[in-house]
Amino acid sequence: MNPAARVEMEARADRALRRGELVEALDLYEALILAFPDDSSLADKLANLRESLQPLELQKLEASRPPEEPELPLGPSSPAQEGERLFALGDYVGAAAAYRRALQERPDNELFKERLIEVYRMAKEMPLQSPTDKALPKAPQPRLQALLDRVASRRRLKRD
Repeated sequence: MNPAARVEMEARADRALRRGELVEALDLYEALILAFPDDSSLADKLANLRESLQPLELQKLEASRPPEEPELPLGPSSPAQEGERLFALGDYVGAAAAYRRALQERPDNELFKERLIEVYRMAKEMPLQSPTDKALPKAPQPRLQALLDRVASRRRLKRD
């Protein structure tokens, strides 16, 4: 984080605190502390904010924060793992493509053959709108990665 971004973020945190937007102020100060762990002035501001809150208020603030979305892995280490991940998300077409790639790598693997037949049967019965749409992350970066994974797996399926 560059110095200008830090100044801007600290100013936003201070404004949020003055307006009584304690959740936002806490989030911003905590992000600043992560970026600048050695800065004692930031640590003091965060400590003062936490000390000014009653324990019940702090619990309510923590509970009111939206749940953090799990980070998506950047990519599975094998086609079989990718197939399992897509299958768990309900993307049977993508899972079938991944299992076909796994089968190409290891054509003698009976487990991959069985799994491919099972996934293919489920993919044929799948509705037009993918059930993974509901499972897509809300944050832009992980959402883009999930959509790119989906497109890549479907393109591979069409080529196979």
